[in-house]
Amino acid sequence: TNFRFNLVDTPGHSDFSEDTYRTLTAVDAAVMVIDGAKGVESQTQKLFEVCRMRDLPILTFCNKMDRESRDVFEIIDEIQENLAIDVTPASWPIGV
Repeated sequence: TNFRFNLVDTPGHSDFSEDTYRTLTAVDAAVMVIDGAKGVESQTQKLFEVCRMRDLPILTFCNKMDRESRDVFEIIDEIQENLAIDVTPASWPIGV
């Protein structure tokens, strides 16, 4: 069977939230990228709730973990608390 993956990049800034909400009506799943230094931001929470309302599967990825950022366990706890999801790391920053 042939599969096709179309990646749609949406802006995370609140100025573009209407465009982002409209885009989320056309997707089957989402990859949510969380900045390792900033953690879960308010717009991230809003977009996550839209995905949750649409029953979209979401893969959450924390980037910038190779830089000076917050403690890995602190970020995991924040994601679990703010987004109300169970977190299972699939990869781990080297040296942590």
